[in-house]
Amino acid sequence: MCGKWKLVLTGIGNPEPQYAGTRHNVGLYMLELLRRRFGLQDRTYSPVPNTGGKIHYIEGEHCTLLRSDGQYMNLSGEQVCKVWARYAKHQVRHVVIHDELSVECGKVQLRAAATSIRGHNGLRSLVKCSGGRVPFAKLAVGIGRDPGCHSRDPASVSRWVLGALTPQEQQTLLTQSEPAAWRTLTQYLS
Repeated sequence: MCGKWKLVLTGIGNPEPQYAGTRHNVGLYMLELLRRRFGLQDRTYSPVPNTGGKIHYIEGEHCTLLRSDGQYMNLSGEQVCKVWARYAKHQVRHVVIHDELSVECGKVQLRAAATSIRGHNGLRSLVKCSGGRVPFAKLAVGIGRDPGCHSRDPASVSRWVLGALTPQEQQTLLTQSEPAAWRTLTQYLS
């Protein structure tokens, strides 16, 4: 991918390593998978100053990758928006990668800034802390709903999203979701 575009791609999730490999951290997992596509696989993440090690970044020529993994996802806006403020004077496009219950595993959706957050508490935190002043597209990575439980009870949903990805789900994310996410981003940025 090349050109003059500037992208700030933010992956949100819960603190790792405690929550690594869970469905709720699919946004971070997908960020890692996309890192090599952006040609940044040989660079390591650095902590963003003044975020207490809660946000890490890799700066590329045309994009910045942000990992919000030092704070619970539902509170991620507190630190992410401080970092986004540094880009306010630049013309950048913000895309947030997150898990999505309403999309089946293997599928991705890129939704415009003005679209619903679909009840996602991590996105809600970003909207609240930015005061709605930072428009961001939402790259929803499907995790689907628990096939064994049709309840939308918050406790059931929490158990599902905080549960570990199965080997089959990991393979699906690698072979279906990542290529789809890359195609979607390249179309969005062209």
